[in-house]
Amino acid sequence: MRKDKNRNKSGQRPVLHIPLSTSEILVEIAALVGVLLTVLIMVQSCPTLPDTVPTHFGVSGQPDAWGSRESLWLLPGISILLVYIPLTIFSRFPHIGNYPWNITEENAETQYQLVRSMMGWIKAETVWLITYIIWKTIQVACGKASGLGTTFLWIFLLLIFLTPAIYFYRAYRAR
Repeated sequence: MRKDKNRNKSGQRPVLHIPLSTSEILVEIAALVGVLLTVLIMVQSCPTLPDTVPTHFGVSGQPDAWGSRESLWLLPGISILLVYIPLTIFSRFPHIGNYPWNITEENAETQYQLVRSMMGWIKAETVWLITYIIWKTIQVACGKASGLGTTFLWIFLLLIFLTPAIYFYRAYRAR
């Protein structure tokens, strides 16, 4: 880790340049593979898709809205433009984030590593959830499946609440 004497705009938090750990690198690779797989699935499947595909799934996991096959490209766009790129950028500048406790010289490195790790996990989880949704949507559109499955909602909810909960627990202990 390299400590810079720089501070963020408010002058309160140290700006640290902390190298990625091995586990963070693996999570970054997993997220990138998910993005690439999403694009590959779309490129391979789009020409053979029917004109109408599911565009929304209800709580039961069954499709409840349909649209053009081109609308399916919205999901890779969301995955890349609203999840992968912003979370990758933010993870490079953890000192600009909002924290529920003070960030000091003593706890900055740990707090930054924890928030960066959480962002990486959220990014990878979200990208892979979108990849799964695209794959299942294509399966439904082609008549090979009837929906996302009944466990999808529970897995989705578990991931979106468990990852931040683990972060807050670990970050609270490290304050």
